[in-house]
Amino acid sequence: MTTTLVALFLLALTSVARAQVTNPTWEFGKNHIDSATAKGNVDLVDGVVTLDGANSFAIPADVLGAQNDYTIEFEVKRAPNAKGEILLVSNMDDQAKTGLAIHYSPPDYNAINLFTNGYRTVEQRGFLDDKFNKVTIVVKDKKLTLFRNGLILAMTDTVVPSSRPLVFGDIQKELSTPYELRNIEVYDTAIFPTGFDPSADSTRYCSGFGYAMQRVEIKGSTLPRILVVGDSISMGYRRFITEHFKGRAYVDYWVGGGWFEYDIKGDDFPALRAWDGVLANGPYDVISWNAMTLHMWNGMPGRCTESNYPGNMTKVVEHLQKTAPNTKLIWIKCTPWRTTPVDGKPTIDAQHNDRIVRLNKLTDEIMAKHGIPEVDLYSLCETKLDTVPAGSQDAVHWNQDVYRQMTDEIVNVIEKSLPAKH
Repeated sequence: MTTTLVALFLLALTSVARAQVTNPTWEFGKNHIDSATAKGNVDLVDGVVTLDGANSFAIPADVLGAQNDYTIEFEVKRAPNAKGEILLVSNMDDQAKTGLAIHYSPPDYNAINLFTNGYRTVEQRGFLDDKFNKVTIVVKDKKLTLFRNGLILAMTDTVVPSSRPLVFGDIQKELSTPYELRNIEVYDTAIFPTGFDPSADSTRYCSGFGYAMQRVEIKGSTLPRILVVGDSISMGYRRFITEHFKGRAYVDYWVGGGWFEYDIKGDDFPALRAWDGVLANGPYDVISWNAMTLHMWNGMPGRCTESNYPGNMTKVVEHLQKTAPNTKLIWIKCTPWRTTPVDGKPTIDAQHNDRIVRLNKLTDEIMAKHGIPEVDLYSLCETKLDTVPAGSQDAVHWNQDVYRQMTDEIVNVIEKSLPAKH
């Protein structure tokens, strides 16, 4: 190939590459900010806008197009001693249940909560450090994918288009140190970071009143469906359940389980509303269930009293059996509560654990009455105190080997409850 032909070939490639570049529909520093929608000083200094808790600015809703596909990207940095919570970006309408929002809480928490359609959908800890971090929000076919520095953090279900403008910098709690944003770009098309495959199998977060759950995207399969419900103990074993049933069943997950610790006023029972929202993502063949018992049974003020508990739990069980009559329920017993000595091996904590034993017993009676099988993780963990490191300050969690043993106990019961052919 002659030098001239090579030059023409390279020029053609460059032209194709340029044609594929999408220009932002809005870019900070290049597009106008309407002073009527701005609060405080939002000047760009050395390419950076400082959010100090007294300023914010808004971008018109139409920069996102029809909101079927769009991209919001910016870089953010917090000070090492950051204090105060901030809404990094939002077009959410709580009343209309539309749009999205990213709420950041600084150290020691250092986490964002991603809200969609008026509900908290995803919590992501360890979100920022003292350097600029690139945050990319991509919406494709109204479904959202969140990235940090090009790495995927979460995928959500449908984000309902919002008529609200896109706001950066709304203060949530008083700031003592500012946040810095730069390279803010908005596109009316979906632009995924390099290397990401949007067609890959995925689990998406979805949320509603009283719940945020992870749901497998089903593409025409007739495999059975399993829902794992629980607290942070279930976070230890859920992935092993998913691995066990890979190719044989879909496994969804709900951290929670419908808290019912507070007094019920007539028919206003928030736990049942949450369960109805979750069950609408089914139908499920099997639900392994533990309703955040380590949290609800820790004796904190305002939690469900032991005298009210049997009636509350019975109401939940009967509601589930009526609402999902073809679903097999499995109750996962609450695990022990340990002491946290400065040194030496933990033992059973008498004060906290006695309450767990009593409420486990009450639950045993309710489940037996309603024909619901149980998995006795309490008895399993009671024999595993020797696996806890000396001086551990964690009173409730376990190591991976114990979580695998929990999984064995749980999947054994799930297997018996699944449809005959799976």
